Amino acid sequence: MTKHTLEKKVHDLREEYNENGVVVIKNVLNNYWLEVLQEAIEIQVQEKKRYFDNRNMRMQSGGFRDFCLHSGIGKIVAELVKSSRTSLVFDQMFVKEVGTKTRTGWHTDQPYWPIVGPIMTTWIALDHVDDENGALEFIPGSHNWGKKYHPFLTDQLGAFVKYIKPDDPQYDEMPDFDKNRDKYEIKSWSLDPGDMLAFDGFIAHSAKGNQTATRRRRGYAVRFATDGATYDPSQGVADWLKDDTLEPGDPFESEKFPLVYGKS
Repeated sequence: MTKHTLEKKVHDLREEYNENGVVVIKNVLNNYWLEVLQEAIEIQVQEKKRYFDNRNMRMQSGGFRDFCLHSGIGKIVAELVKSSRTSLVFDQMFVKEVGTKTRTGWHTDQPYWPIVGPIMTTWIALDHVDDENGALEFIPGSHNWGKKYHPFLTDQLGAFVKYIKPDDPQYDEMPDFDKNRDKYEIKSWSLDPGDMLAFDGFIAHSAKGNQTATRRRRGYAVRFATDGATYDPSQGVADWLKDDTLEPGDPFESEKFPLVYGKS
């Protein structure tokens, strides 16, 4: 691929990301990093934690940390949004085992977090992903609706249990996308191992259940802050992301949230 062709591809992906809030980038991982993450996930699975408690693994030495700091993923994020820097918020893994038919409820991510400004999630497929074993679904453009939908608690499988801070007026009611699927554009992709979804912190998304009898669906997500992202402890409900070394309005970067691309 020539430099001109590569620049055009990045430009086209950037436009698509800005418009839709989500893009697919094929073959992001080489075989080395794919194997590193697959092995790291299997180690984590043995701990048998609750579905959404498999997070911040990058704080411990091992494959997850190595990937976040040394794979070059931070540069890809920066180039996609023309950011001069990328800092690491947290990582998370999502394994839908065979027969896990529960759908992950429609939600947006950023209302959970003490962050104002642009946040990108990179979601990397570690197995073949399709409609049958748990493909993610998105509402393109919903990141630009100006809505902050209620964060909620989930059960062991990721299904809705109850809203967090249900009476807080800053939060909006999530539309019933499943009941009114014909009224919305809903987009999903089949992914091969090593393909990556990149999506905005405010895009509405969900994930189908795993209807198969033979195929797991392993995904690894890393959240990144880019230019303009600031710390705001008045936002969000994830107390584990608060950082006493940061003041409200500070750039979202610290020892806890290290710079992974750009100049300090």
